[in-house]
Amino acid sequence: MSQSIKQLKKQLVGAACAVLMSAVALSSATYAWYVANSTVKATSSTISATTNGFILQIDELKNGAQHGGEQTSLAAAIQGGKITPSSTDDLKNWFVCQGWGSDGKVSSYSQINLKQGGKSGEYEAGGETHYAYLKSEFIVYTITESGMADVYLEGSDGEPVVVTTHGAPTTDTIPNSLRVGITTQTIDANGNLTGDETLKVVYAPAAVSPTERGNDKNAIAGWSCVKDAASGPQTPSYQHIEKGNCTGWLANKVGDDYQVDAGTRKIASRVGYDGIAVRIYIWMEGTDADCVNNAAAEDLATYDVTVKLAGVATS
Repeated sequence: MSQSIKQLKKQLVGAACAVLMSAVALSSATYAWYVANSTVKATSSTISATTNGFILQIDELKNGAQHGGEQTSLAAAIQGGKITPSSTDDLKNWFVCQGWGSDGKVSSYSQINLKQGGKSGEYEAGGETHYAYLKSEFIVYTITESGMADVYLEGSDGEPVVVTTHGAPTTDTIPNSLRVGITTQTIDANGNLTGDETLKVVYAPAAVSPTERGNDKNAIAGWSCVKDAASGPQTPSYQHIEKGNCTGWLANKVGDDYQVDAGTRKIASRVGYDGIAVRIYIWMEGTDADCVNNAAAEDLATYDVTVKLAGVATS
């Protein structure tokens, strides 16, 4: 736990930390955008939240809001699996590359048929198990019935999403092509999920090049994704931000409180006693310009992904 989180707990300014310790292999097999046959390991890690004047808790979604006892829901661990580079525009329909031209460029795509009853993102291809993404599920809630908070990405201590490298990386292919998607879904008073899961924003931990292109026959520069098997890379329809460019999305700490400018985009509105489901999706964007270097096959480093949220009290 970071020193800042320890200090917040000590000061009784609501602090919560849910930790996702997922040992993941980012597999670059035949179905990856770059061609190699080895695997590399990664770790997806922390999600944390703070708020003004009352405690905002985070726990695993399956545990529900932990009311009526000691507030110990400060951490959660979820195991992940392999991740093969993939692409999506909505976190519902996922695609991988299927064929290459004589120039080595990706020329065709196929939609992933996720395995029924399998782990999140799991699918079969070429007789092997692959994972298109890693998903972790949390519940964010307040411990008092009177407290309400709007939840934002936290921008006071560097970037709201941070990738930390462990070991000796041989390439920056993996962290530079990562995407982190954040979704929410409402929860009723009985702890049941209601309504649709809503994609709020996708974050790139490394700035996306406005000029470089990926390893696709019809690659485009800048942010890109595959929306359907026939069309190839297109500009995504989802809201997206990146390292160094999160204007309009961040809450910043001023003194002991968090403040936001008018018009700042929220991750969630009026989060209270019943809580809200927050899901974090992590994947390697296959159409990214950085997802073309098969040097990643030799990279034995691991990577922690930290997502930081802040709550601003509201009525």
